[in-house]
Amino acid sequence: PALQSNWLTIHVITCFLGYAAFAVSCCVSLLYLMNGKWGDIQSPTQIGKGMLKADELLDEINYRAIAMGFPFPTFGVISGAAWANEAWGSYWSWDPKETWS
Repeated sequence: PALQSNWLTIHVITCFLGYAAFAVSCCVSLLYLMNGKWGDIQSPTQIGKGMLKADELLDEINYRAIAMGFPFPTFGVISGAAWANEAWGSYWSWDPKETWS
């Protein structure tokens, strides 16, 4: 019964999307650092109205990924608490698995 709730679906999807956005941010940050060290990503890229250098583009992608990633895990925690309250009658029970995650 606890695993047949709509809250579970919402919780899993929002957490997954948030972690995916943070993974994109991590990869883009590594590219940014490699570009600063070796400087081999120098071709400007056309986005929007103007031309951006690679480091500016990577910085913009990183900012957007973090801005998109933050609300998803936040809502994931809230939906997880709502799911726990519906399934077990309390928002937080200090279960070791629940606490460590």
